[in-house]
Amino acid sequence: MQQTNKGFRLNRYLARSGIASRRKCDELIQNGLVSVNDKITTIPGFRVTSDDKVMCQGRRVKPLAFVTAVLNKPCGYETTLSPDSRRSVLQLIKGLPPGTVPVGRLDINTGGLLLLSNDGELVHRLTHPSWQVEREYRLLLKVPPAPETIKKLRKGIFLGRGEYSNPVSVKITGKKNINIVLHTGRNKEVRRLAEKSQLDLSRLERIRYGPVTLNGLERGSWRILRAEELEKLKAAVDLD
Repeated sequence: MQQTNKGFRLNRYLARSGIASRRKCDELIQNGLVSVNDKITTIPGFRVTSDDKVMCQGRRVKPLAFVTAVLNKPCGYETTLSPDSRRSVLQLIKGLPPGTVPVGRLDINTGGLLLLSNDGELVHRLTHPSWQVEREYRLLLKVPPAPETIKKLRKGIFLGRGEYSNPVSVKITGKKNINIVLHTGRNKEVRRLAEKSQLDLSRLERIRYGPVTLNGLERGSWRILRAEELEKLKAAVDLD
């Protein structure tokens, strides 16, 4: 059977079909329970396309349609899909198809906008630093920020050895509120910016990812992106 670089890895194809987790799909393939075009393959990374006939344990399987959604994550929930975690966002996204994963992360004490998708290429581009997709955060502070602190943030700050954060914009949006826009997604980057700037955070929220906003979505709820939202999101990373 001729191999190409097109299509999906077989284990991902099965996972997106709702068969099982990626790890379990690896086991099914390696145990000889999966065939492609009537030939058994035991290679999880074998490439298949939608034109191939894929069978698992005697049943034909096809991947589910791509779905991209937005969740208004409450504080106290972890950005993990582990079924063993009592604080996993998995508890909040019931109804989304298998293979749907978070786009990036929000730490347990950060609430707000979290994108989720089963479109692997879209997830990759949205999170890869080369695409420089904007993320906007609202910082609620315990005391008003000093003017020199805002100037320091706007110039950019060294977070640590070899790590420099240069916000796209820093805006004062209230007496004790500021909005920061980044095009990077380093681990806890906004909290580290606040710490380096000696800002005393009361709450941290993400309010925008690329062109997508919460747009009145209630805390703890999710919704599928509207067609125009998805179109703009894909355009931001040059996807048709």
